[in-house]
Amino acid sequence: MLTNPNGKEENPVADARFAESLGGEEYDDLLLALDFYQEFQEESGKALAQYIKEHCAGQVEVKVLEAGPGTGITTLQILKADPRVKVVSVDNESKMLEVVKSKFGGSEEYKDRSEFVLADILEYLESCPDGSFDAFVSVYTLHNFTPDFRKKVISVIARKLKSGGIFINGDKYSRDVKGHKQDLDGEFRNYEKFDSEAAKAEEAGDIGRAEHFRQIKEDWTKHTWEDDVNQITVEEQDEMFRELGFKDVNWLKRFDLVITVTAIKE
Repeated sequence: MLTNPNGKEENPVADARFAESLGGEEYDDLLLALDFYQEFQEESGKALAQYIKEHCAGQVEVKVLEAGPGTGITTLQILKADPRVKVVSVDNESKMLEVVKSKFGGSEEYKDRSEFVLADILEYLESCPDGSFDAFVSVYTLHNFTPDFRKKVISVIARKLKSGGIFINGDKYSRDVKGHKQDLDGEFRNYEKFDSEAAKAEEAGDIGRAEHFRQIKEDWTKHTWEDDVNQITVEEQDEMFRELGFKDVNWLKRFDLVITVTAIKE
């Protein structure tokens, strides 16, 4: 299902950088550069599955909100967590949403358990009653928002989660200055793998494919530097959780710049 309740396709304070050069299937090229990418995605699905097992035993349905589904890698992890899951995935980029919709729309297993909404995430959240969702899950999305917008979105998510609901976010969170520099350097070293893929493509005579990998490296490097300007730290997120009434904050395994955090709404 693809809907646009607000009639809007863009949010000026959210990130639209992936709509073209990094939109659609190009997102999956990250698997070539980031060895941990699949494992990192699975962290969120496992956290959700564990939460459902411990907190949703008697429920017929587990309602999950996802922000920024990308090409559906995280969406699949959410749906695989438990057969009772019904996910609402919200994105303000029509191109990316059409990609993920096409993946799940033809699936008999998942089509009735997934809804895709073209909307500004904040406006969509505000349209939902408080306590609407058992869980919020997102990967590689919230860091794309400006700091003020991000904080506003998380504060509204806190209201829309039921008491005892879970917040799961796999994203870029900075640690101390020295550690962050090491993480950033590690990320850029990973992007050098795109050069190797480009060289292989050239040797095979596929110049277009070689140019594609070089463009992906350039775009992703630029994106990472831009993210670094508006970085969010682990300390800032912990403070935000305290202010918004979350407990049982748990930081999972770090992979260079990214780490998954879970927290329970009191």
